[in-house]
Amino acid sequence: MPGVEISLLPNQVHIGMFSVSETLVASLAGSILFLIFALLYYFLKKRNEDNGFVQVVDMALEGVTNFYKDIAGEGLSLKMVSVVVFVFFYVLWSNLVGLLGDMFSLVRPALHEIFRPASTDITFNLALASACVIGSIIYGFVHHGFKRIHHYIPYKGVGLVPEVKTVLNAVMKVFDIIIGLFVGFIEIIGEVARMLSLSLRLFGNLLAGLLLLTLIIALANTLFHVPAVLPLIVFAYELFVGALQAFIFSVLVLVYFKMAGSSDH
Repeated sequence: MPGVEISLLPNQVHIGMFSVSETLVASLAGSILFLIFALLYYFLKKRNEDNGFVQVVDMALEGVTNFYKDIAGEGLSLKMVSVVVFVFFYVLWSNLVGLLGDMFSLVRPALHEIFRPASTDITFNLALASACVIGSIIYGFVHHGFKRIHHYIPYKGVGLVPEVKTVLNAVMKVFDIIIGLFVGFIEIIGEVARMLSLSLRLFGNLLAGLLLLTLIIALANTLFHVPAVLPLIVFAYELFVGALQAFIFSVLVLVYFKMAGSSDH
């Protein structure tokens, strides 16, 4: 269809002398809306804790936190569970803000040129996934101490030769250390793979929804001149996918933190 351009990377929006990406616009809009939401919750709770809005928010926070605590079991502290809950709501909020922008684009399709959900930017997802995986690595060192370095650099080997008493033991110990270093290298590659898989999973699913909605809006506007009809079905799909991907992303982060704190990992 003429006039429809679909790019894997966000376009640049020119604001005066500055040039920013579409996803940065969405991210800033989401941050402002979240700040308004948080301030509204704070002032209403301070004024009246029995307020219906406050109680709904409290119930949602408590329910989600308890749900993740049940998944984590006894192997993860409440503080780290709270971090994972924050990741869930952050990704969910980013996706919902993107959906809100898509709704406005029904009225003005040109908004797709200046507003794009942050989760459809591979750099945003990669930064978020890297922060979560690196956070789990740091948690592992905090939980186990510096001996955690042996998980990534097993300079003592993997324990095939506990003591060196003979020349043969010495030769075997060298091979033991080489094997250990290779296993450590595989672990480092595994951490990098986690960053990539987390970011690409979120990016791929959210981008698919964006592309589908863009095409449907263009089709409905060009052929039927009713851009608000066909995309309504896609909104339900996007809402479901956005919530599902936020859940999957946060659960995987929870698993990484639990593995990092596990004594047998």
